[in-house]
Amino acid sequence: MSYQYDYTAEANGHVIGLRRGYEQGHAAGYVDGHNDTAARWQKQIDEEWAPLVDRLTAERDEAIRARDELLEQVRHAGQQTRKWHNAFYSVLCALDSALEVLQDAPQEMRTRMMLDLAKRADYMHGKGWIDSMPQDNSVLRSRARPTADQLRGWWDQVLHHAKKAAEADRTQSPSP
Repeated sequence: MSYQYDYTAEANGHVIGLRRGYEQGHAAGYVDGHNDTAARWQKQIDEEWAPLVDRLTAERDEAIRARDELLEQVRHAGQQTRKWHNAFYSVLCALDSALEVLQDAPQEMRTRMMLDLAKRADYMHGKGWIDSMPQDNSVLRSRARPTADQLRGWWDQVLHHAKKAAEADRTQSPSP
């Protein structure tokens, strides 16, 4: 009986062994390569990106705090604006009442009132508290045109009477 050696089985086993060895080596190389890359990235993240993220996070937190402070200031300014709005209309109510009573007053009394108003307005304008004569104030003109127009009319009336009085004084010069 002759014994015959099957070289095909040996070749197949060799090929299968090589393939399994390659697969195991490739898998091991892939895992090692992945771990090496991950370690390098982690090092770069820790050294370069983490400080940047920390800095940007701190800047964001500061910006949020500043925004919150500004929102509080805006809220407070809104409350103050509302208070000034109410005060403006309260003063306007008192002024309209006084103007209504002065409408029937003698011209001399209205003239005294307008001269006093001019002195007060000049003082307050000098202090920077007002920006113009009340009858010329844009807010008063836009919100209470009848009041501003009445003040303007009386102001013009007082100026007209003052000019007439000045002309009368000039024409009545004393004779020697």
